[in-house]
Amino acid sequence: MGLCVSLLLWNCKGQTTNGTSEGEDSVVVTKNPLGVGMPDMVKFVRVVADEGTQVFMEADEESPWRVIWMEDLESDMADIVYMWSNQDVPDGYRCDEAPAYAGDVLAVVGEEGDFYKVSVRNELSMIDFGYVKKADVVDVEAEPLDLDDLLAEIEYIRIRVVKDGKYKGLVLRSIADELQGEKFEVGVLLDNVLAFPEENSAFINYNPDLKELTFAEDIPNYNSPAIFEYPKSMAVQSEGYMEQLDPNKLTDEQIDRIVKTMQKAESEFVKYEFVIPMTESGIRTFWLKSK
Repeated sequence: MGLCVSLLLWNCKGQTTNGTSEGEDSVVVTKNPLGVGMPDMVKFVRVVADEGTQVFMEADEESPWRVIWMEDLESDMADIVYMWSNQDVPDGYRCDEAPAYAGDVLAVVGEEGDFYKVSVRNELSMIDFGYVKKADVVDVEAEPLDLDDLLAEIEYIRIRVVKDGKYKGLVLRSIADELQGEKFEVGVLLDNVLAFPEENSAFINYNPDLKELTFAEDIPNYNSPAIFEYPKSMAVQSEGYMEQLDPNKLTDEQIDRIVKTMQKAESEFVKYEFVIPMTESGIRTFWLKSK
């Protein structure tokens, strides 16, 4: 779920972890300005059962299973949410089963008997974890991409990796959405994963009348640590119709202000983005807790 970008194998030869020197070919987790660690998980699995596999509330086939509620409206803005089958469906919604389909990749966070406990959290989900049968999945490995892939221009995503200074490894990206507008996310590069704390996302707006970037924090009724507005001088045109913030035009002082604003938000979950082979796009986002 959600918009994703490619990621980078952060090979820090000669760096240290917890004061211990690593070998020349080691890949280590470096310190980062957001204090984000690697995901707290065991492994990835891919669903191989032809008809998919149910996601259960407990490690028991008799327990409730995952369903999806869809607001009965003919609109691109209709409400959609994942819940358990034992919850009462609200008026004005229809309900369908929501198994993990063949080819889906899941992050395993534990196991119990014949079941794996997996992360099922996403932007539309009211549940965080569920259980799938081990017999319906196989192990799969994540693969890294290089920096060129990470920074490749995608029409609706603008991304910048800070390469030096106190915010080295910081990732800034703007994501444009025709329906929901533009949002700005702040994350970091770890070993072989791009990590964005769930709450490190701000609404941003293009304002051609401004002379410089402006910040508005603690906005009532907005689920965001801040709203930014940026001037024409910091904009780039996306897909030929929409202005979008170019993170490369942010100054060191502006980055410092953005990071300090985001550090006020407390994120229980982190959006980790991995490259998974043998899937349609190869890129998957998993909402997990960090170690």
